[in-house]
Amino acid sequence: MGIKQLLENRVSGQIKKALPLEAGDAALNGLIGRVIADPKRTEQLFGLGEVFLVKAALYLTGVRLEESAFEGVGTVYKEQHGIYQFDFNLNADKQNPLPAELSLPHGLHVPVVVNPQSPFSLSREKGQLYLKANGMRLFPVEYEPRPKFYDLNTSDGIAMWKLAQHRLGDELMVTYNTYCHTLKGGKQCRFCALNANESIAGCRNGMFIQTPAQIAEVAEAGYSEGIVKRLEITGGILPHRAEIPFMIEVAKAVTARLGTKTIPNGHALLAAPNDVADIDRLKEAGWEYVFFNLEVWDENFFKAYCPGKEELIGREHWLKALDYAVRVFGPGNVRCILIAGLEPFQSYMEGAEYLTSHGIFCDPAPWMPMPGSMLEGHSSPSAQWHINLLVKTLDLWEKYGSLDAHLSCGFSGALPLDTIAKDGWLAFNDLARMRLEVRRQNLPESDLRYKLSVKGDLNL
Repeated sequence: MGIKQLLENRVSGQIKKALPLEAGDAALNGLIGRVIADPKRTEQLFGLGEVFLVKAALYLTGVRLEESAFEGVGTVYKEQHGIYQFDFNLNADKQNPLPAELSLPHGLHVPVVVNPQSPFSLSREKGQLYLKANGMRLFPVEYEPRPKFYDLNTSDGIAMWKLAQHRLGDELMVTYNTYCHTLKGGKQCRFCALNANESIAGCRNGMFIQTPAQIAEVAEAGYSEGIVKRLEITGGILPHRAEIPFMIEVAKAVTARLGTKTIPNGHALLAAPNDVADIDRLKEAGWEYVFFNLEVWDENFFKAYCPGKEELIGREHWLKALDYAVRVFGPGNVRCILIAGLEPFQSYMEGAEYLTSHGIFCDPAPWMPMPGSMLEGHSSPSAQWHINLLVKTLDLWEKYGSLDAHLSCGFSGALPLDTIAKDGWLAFNDLARMRLEVRRQNLPESDLRYKLSVKGDLNL
């Protein structure tokens, strides 16, 4: 056997051993094995489609951090602080600051999910960070740089990183509480891990971690630095729906601080208001977009997974509030996450079609069982199931308007082009970008990007 064949077999074998062994993901394993065995040089081998598959494997298996991989984390590179509802590393060893996000080739991003048993590893050699599979170097990667505002304090002495976190390339994420009224009586959403976290030391309490003035200071610092281009605020449902006046005050404080009429790309993420007139107030205060996340479409599954939301608001009113929000904010400026993997495929797609046809952008967020949630330890469907659902969702984008127009013109029923480039944790963004390339370049069916983003079939 020649040197070339030995090298190809070694690469293929190492990648296959690095992948998850669950039967449902056998197709993903086999496809990556065949892709990586291509005899081309490494820098030519990993195109957008190939790196997407490596990203999927990383998301499923996590990554080990060798000692050298901690170099610069918390100083040069952004450290991980966790988003309260979905902290991937809630139970991880945090003796050293954990890196937050990993930048892969072709502009793809993935959160760093630490798994000491993962066959993937990160190590730094002569200053360069590399991704490895069972010790074999794959390609160079890098962590996200640490924002300068992470070194700043507010005027009342609170470290800004405690009040809001930078993520996804250009977003400032504000989680204003670690409490939800649905916790009363054990009626919290079964997939949510908000109840597993406590308020950060040095901040106020579990209800309101920050004040509107503090958020405005952090927002001004982030936007001024140029590293923030959008702001999102979220948290649990509060007694007497106190989150709504809080979000209104935040919008007023931020716009006053920035000297703008609206928060640039400002997203208010909350449960559908009981009084739809509050939707008008959110718009008037300066929010540009709203998220009312129904989470689950099927009415019976909604009651089972979200008993508190059903009791406090109800699915029927939720849908009315979404439709009203479209009239206030405009088509495409209202979003609703449906968590993929909590209900049957067909009922999910029925919900996605309803929302998309009503001018509501349906976020197909894949379900990952979160540590601390009531569904911790359960399993999400296979990679094939998820990619098929994501591709069918892209079909809806094209059915109800040009994919190219959606991606180029902002929130017009889909994701804006800059979000496709930056909002890289979620696979549907990557697939949308691939499909856009397929359409613009008229790529053949044999191209991996076509196979993934149009066919959505890993059994190739």
